[in-house]
Amino acid sequence: MSIVTRTRMKLLQVIAVFLAVFGTYLISTGGNPGNMTISTAGLIFGLLSAVGVITYTLFSRPIILKWGNILVTGWGMLIGGLVISIITKAWIIPRDLDFIAWLMIAIIILVGTAGGFSIFLEGVKHIGPVKSTLIGCLEPASATLLAAIFLGMRFSLVELGGFFCILLTVFLSVKDEDAEN
Repeated sequence: MSIVTRTRMKLLQVIAVFLAVFGTYLISTGGNPGNMTISTAGLIFGLLSAVGVITYTLFSRPIILKWGNILVTGWGMLIGGLVISIITKAWIIPRDLDFIAWLMIAIIILVGTAGGFSIFLEGVKHIGPVKSTLIGCLEPASATLLAAIFLGMRFSLVELGGFFCILLTVFLSVKDEDAEN
């Protein structure tokens, strides 16, 4: 956002970016640079996802203000769905899906995807792309917490430190907002 608006970042913003990057480093390496715990493909897809998040949060705001997030989200998902369907051959549907499986797929699509993106983009419209993305950091943190509670996953102190660094970016963003008002 600083590059797009050609403005200098504030100290709290610089600290937040550093903490987010450092936290990601701690989680993905366990603090040891020679020990990457994610695959090369995971790293590449993660970086591509980051570019995607930056792109749709920065460039979607003007069209959301004009057309509304439901219309923008709908068109985005339709176009993206058509493109990915061609790549994944989505027309090949397993024959043994029962009612519960179809119900779960519908819930994932409607609530988890369409609903989630619509709510996120509504937030972008109201509080801007930077704060929306930082607050979006709570999603992986909640997934991690739920994995620990329900799946019994264990995390090292270094990984927990990484999660803490990433979560701290959200609070620094809010503190920065309070300092402006």
